[in-house]
Amino acid sequence: MTGHYFWIGLFLSAVLNILATAAALAISLRAKLVGRSERALSTLMVWNFLVMCPVYALGLTNHLDAASLACLSAPFFLLVLAVACGRTPVRRFAAELGHSARQIAVLPFEAIAVCARARSLVTVSVVFTFAVLVWGVGCAYLMPSWKQWDALWYHEPIVGYAIQNHGFAFVDLPGGGIQKINGYPRLGEMTQLWFVIFTDRRVIDLAGYVAAPGLAFGMFLLARRASHDIVLSIAFACALVLTPACIRVIGSTYVDAQNAAFLVAAAAFVTRREFRMRDALLTSVCLSLAIGSKAMAMVPVGVLAVAATIRLLAGAGGRPWATIGTIASGFLLITGTAATTYLRNWLHFGNPFWPDLKYDNPKWGIHWPGLVEWGANQFERGESRIDVNLPRWDFLEALYRIPYSLSLPRFDQMWEYGIGVTWVVVPLAGLSLVALAAAVARDIAGHVARQPDWKVASETKTLVPVALTLVCILEFSPALWSARYQIAAMALALAMVAWLTRRRIFRGVGEGIAGALAAMSIVSFFWMTPRTWLWWSEAMAFARIPYPEREFTPASAISPKLEAWNGSPVTMEAGLAREKELTRGTVLAFSDDFGTYMALFWNNAFSNQALYIPAGPNYLQRLAKSSATWAYCATGDPNCRSLSSPESGWELVGRLDLEGHGSVYRRAHK
Repeated sequence: MTGHYFWIGLFLSAVLNILATAAALAISLRAKLVGRSERALSTLMVWNFLVMCPVYALGLTNHLDAASLACLSAPFFLLVLAVACGRTPVRRFAAELGHSARQIAVLPFEAIAVCARARSLVTVSVVFTFAVLVWGVGCAYLMPSWKQWDALWYHEPIVGYAIQNHGFAFVDLPGGGIQKINGYPRLGEMTQLWFVIFTDRRVIDLAGYVAAPGLAFGMFLLARRASHDIVLSIAFACALVLTPACIRVIGSTYVDAQNAAFLVAAAAFVTRREFRMRDALLTSVCLSLAIGSKAMAMVPVGVLAVAATIRLLAGAGGRPWATIGTIASGFLLITGTAATTYLRNWLHFGNPFWPDLKYDNPKWGIHWPGLVEWGANQFERGESRIDVNLPRWDFLEALYRIPYSLSLPRFDQMWEYGIGVTWVVVPLAGLSLVALAAAVARDIAGHVARQPDWKVASETKTLVPVALTLVCILEFSPALWSARYQIAAMALALAMVAWLTRRRIFRGVGEGIAGALAAMSIVSFFWMTPRTWLWWSEAMAFARIPYPEREFTPASAISPKLEAWNGSPVTMEAGLAREKELTRGTVLAFSDDFGTYMALFWNNAFSNQALYIPAGPNYLQRLAKSSATWAYCATGDPNCRSLSSPESGWELVGRLDLEGHGSVYRRAHK
């Protein structure tokens, strides 16, 4: 999609998103939440839920295309608006929406003003965070989509196949890790599709920036309830967003930050002082989004769902049936979303956790095919296991070495925690967990011994689900060294630190913690590598290159200091030829050796098709009989090596990717 078609699609996308945001804000107003931050967080979560409803309705029935999505979404959002409006006069309701929207829009500027009045170093952190996110949106548009390896391996291909197949139909693919496209939760990628299907690949990295405000508002609410200190809470919100692990994935097609935002939002609603049925439903929305976007969310979703159920039952009062109905609705929402992944996998592959987890238990009649077993504590197996954690003391020893002074190629992502989390949050969060356990034990003992003075404050009790969720994440995470998997855990740990600052012995240290995190977050940001942002000169260099050439420009052509992942993954020659020749409906064929970067098989509009032709005897004959006009051949693949011969009927287009994984060929004109 080029020229005016892109801008028409962008306008349509903007209109639909305005309608969806208005509907989400209307629901948040009807929820009668206390503060603007809660309404902002609720609006973000409900928006994501609302836009996913038509995507999933069409995707599961294989009717997903741009026209159908627009035609279903617009009336759906208007219907939600009408129901939320109820009997309120339309003009008055519109005024309420506009007033609330303005209140939410000024929140970042009010945060700056609050910190400036307090003469806090956090002012710098807020300004810096806001500037980084605004600048990052522009950089995401200008830079070619790549940033990290998994993006082209399976995140973007999930989007590509959903557009190609008009839905979520299982795709014929080679065995191995690429089956993640079939078996992994896809809600995060479908948020990317929501933007891309009306436009093209230029906006695919922008979807990640939707997660940043959700993380910030959720973190602010958790810290505010735990500490009652607004400046400290703002500092913690900025510190979370600026951690290298978080800011890196926000600017890419990785879904870790988005999934963390859902979990943090759920925790924020669960910890409300007054937990109502409408709060439980909002929690269920967040948890359904979380379980639909990443498999690792299953443990924290389970813990927070149980916590929400207990809190709701404890406050049921004289409305038992309404309470039971709310619990049942939330349960159906969460399990229904999970079923779109795990039930479908079980029915199709005989394994709900396809393709990763292999599990055999003859006693229970379970025989799940897959790649590897869990393999906890079996370090001698190397990477042939899902639990690839280091022994805890080895992990801590590596974590607390001077960053980048030790080469650990397989575990280098642990530096993405940033120095603020490593040196401030981790030790204080550990101390706070011990203190919270002691406080809860004292409260229980006080009930038994009838000592009212031992009773703990309400914010301490509501923090118990946060602590339990944090402990469970740390205990069951398959890779603690990968900081991007632990963004939600970082947020929960920050909430625990915020609570600790209210304890008598730690009073007065909150300002120091806030200042340290502000400074350390900014330092860690500039240590980030590879980065997902550009210096001004680099951005201007990209901006001067017209589209689509910009999408195929290598980083080396922009600056010798710019890392390869900040430029195009596809060569200029092959990329331009792909846009010209692989038009709507044309086919690119590939075999079992797909070269890792499967996302490059689609043009920027995702309008062509990628076709898997299994390797084996007569591969070239089967390729010739297919509808493919282009063919991909991995470097050194014997099945398609003869494509280079003049008699093959194919001619070389060129090397597809910068790293030389393979080349593409076109049918020769007869």
